[in-house]
Amino acid sequence: MRKYLVLVLSLLFVISLAATASAEDKTDITIGGKILVKGWYVKNVTGISGSDEVPTDSESHAFWHQNVNLTVDAKVADNVRGFVEVETATGSSGKSGLWYWGDAGRGYDAKPNTNILIRQAWIQYTGSGLLGMPAGIKIGHMPISVGEKQFLNNERFGDDALLVWVDPMKELHVAAGTVKLNEGGTMQHWDDLDGYVLLMTYMWDKDNTLGANWVYAHSDGNCPSLGSGINVDDLNFHNIGIHGNGKIAGLSYAAEADMQFGKVKDILFSGADLKAKGWAVFAKLGYALDMVNLRASFAYGSGDDNANDEDCDEFQTLQGSDYNATARLVHYTQIYERTVRTAAHAAALTTTVGGNTTNTGIANTTYFNLGVDVNPIKELSLSLDGFYLIASETGAWADDLGVDVDDSLGWEIDTKISYKLAKNLSYFIEAGWFKPDDFYTDIGAEDETVTQLIHGLALTF
Repeated sequence: MRKYLVLVLSLLFVISLAATASAEDKTDITIGGKILVKGWYVKNVTGISGSDEVPTDSESHAFWHQNVNLTVDAKVADNVRGFVEVETATGSSGKSGLWYWGDAGRGYDAKPNTNILIRQAWIQYTGSGLLGMPAGIKIGHMPISVGEKQFLNNERFGDDALLVWVDPMKELHVAAGTVKLNEGGTMQHWDDLDGYVLLMTYMWDKDNTLGANWVYAHSDGNCPSLGSGINVDDLNFHNIGIHGNGKIAGLSYAAEADMQFGKVKDILFSGADLKAKGWAVFAKLGYALDMVNLRASFAYGSGDDNANDEDCDEFQTLQGSDYNATARLVHYTQIYERTVRTAAHAAALTTTVGGNTTNTGIANTTYFNLGVDVNPIKELSLSLDGFYLIASETGAWADDLGVDVDDSLGWEIDTKISYKLAKNLSYFIEAGWFKPDDFYTDIGAEDETVTQLIHGLALTF
């Protein structure tokens, strides 16, 4: 812990010197951050640890945790920028952004069991580039996502990446990059999972954007969901996506479609391959009426109908690891996606050993959503969402369990309230109720409504 503290103090000292000299050197240094305190209440789920948590008749649980983020944004010239963000983490975990109040074993009058780890650290340079066109390069550790974030959304803790881009015209942006999705031994290549990204976006007017992207994941010998070391001959996986978002005549929209192909060859050296054949579609609409915004959305992520063939028909997602629900982003639902086990069956191409069981996005999931946002006064915002959830396919589940499995996942109602108490200070409440249906009872869960309530204060500076 001391070495990390020395590192942070040294960093702040260097920053203070740079800030002192910035007036003369024309360097623009901005120091910011966030303090977030949350209290949780959950009932009828045994835990939120990222394992096979399912609805079950259990006592309620309540706890508090806290996040601290500090950022340094250094613009040393018009076209040179460096950015560093450090964040608290429980112990030395790279998949935690918080500490729990009153950590077990530490007693009272004690500092929290937390370290300060780097969440972002990158350098960006922009210039006139090839043939005089605007271009840039960005390298370091950073949040990564593509399109409308249905397939790849590693924004919570980020990835190591190198990105380059060029803008052939004002409306067109073309970028390419490489992302380290999983690193085995530093001096060996066969147990890594490397990602390669190519994307382009086109703004056909100031309010509307169209885009396309290709993500290629490759390994010379390791499929991370199967464990460490050499466990396959090779892995070659592709996701191609098209997307759009914008506003037309007061109607806001976003849409994405993804198609997957490729192969994991000779799994566990059994002679069997796994061929990626997943696909997904997503669409949402919104319409604002004075202080009310009406919303509707739909998503379909394909599932696997046969656990015993070589086709992986389930839509594969990279939404971050299977870490604790307290650290997960809310992509659509507050409970189904991040607190209980989802309908994903064969999350084989994730970077978590065993494959994710939560935080799987829309893998093998279909949802219908209606929502409304209300802003009665400028300090207060309210939202209410209803979701009906279906497992896209249950054949693979039935093959594994030896029983018929219904496709009805259940209903979820979510609400959010945020009130601005003062400048940069807000109090918020997030509450959700998930009523599981026959899918969960068929896989051995109990027919118990999961309740989740989160409230807290957020201060940014």
